[in-house]
Amino acid sequence: MDAKDEELVKLLERCALKDEAALKQLYDQLGPWLNGVAFRILKSAELSNDVLQEAFVQVWNNAASYRPEKAKPLTWICSILRYRALDRLDKEKKHQDRRVEDEDLHALDNYASTENVEHAVQGSEMNQHLSDCLQAIGDRLGTCIKLAYLYGYSREEIASHFSSPVNTVKSWLRRGSEKLRECLETKL
Repeated sequence: MDAKDEELVKLLERCALKDEAALKQLYDQLGPWLNGVAFRILKSAELSNDVLQEAFVQVWNNAASYRPEKAKPLTWICSILRYRALDRLDKEKKHQDRRVEDEDLHALDNYASTENVEHAVQGSEMNQHLSDCLQAIGDRLGTCIKLAYLYGYSREEIASHFSSPVNTVKSWLRRGSEKLRECLETKL
């Protein structure tokens, strides 16, 4: 486990003990990046801020259940945020009506110019590593990962976009995730 992960694990352990200063540190370190992830899924600053707050409340309440041997701390926290964002999409009934649009694949640049939150994300080192690794894993796998994990599209929607079976998309997502993890591990 690298130093960054160890630091996040220690903060989660302190959150489990209800140390508010640890939660603030965790929020200060990860909040802007996580808000950017939520924003990409929800396409709304207001909704992404709400989801970010809900996710940190859930992290606070469930910090004692985090197990470092099962997942990296950022993976665990990002999963909580992503599920909160997808739940919000379902509540807003936007998810069913969406289709994969080409402009969604290039939306990062558009959002960066319109939202202060995205400026912080664009400048972050982690975002640069993620972007580099997504390019390195290939166009199709990288696009699948972006659509699923950054924009919240379902496997069925991605399959429709690529005119491929859902099981093929599942395989692409699994392989892409493995390659992305390997790439990020070498960069971090």
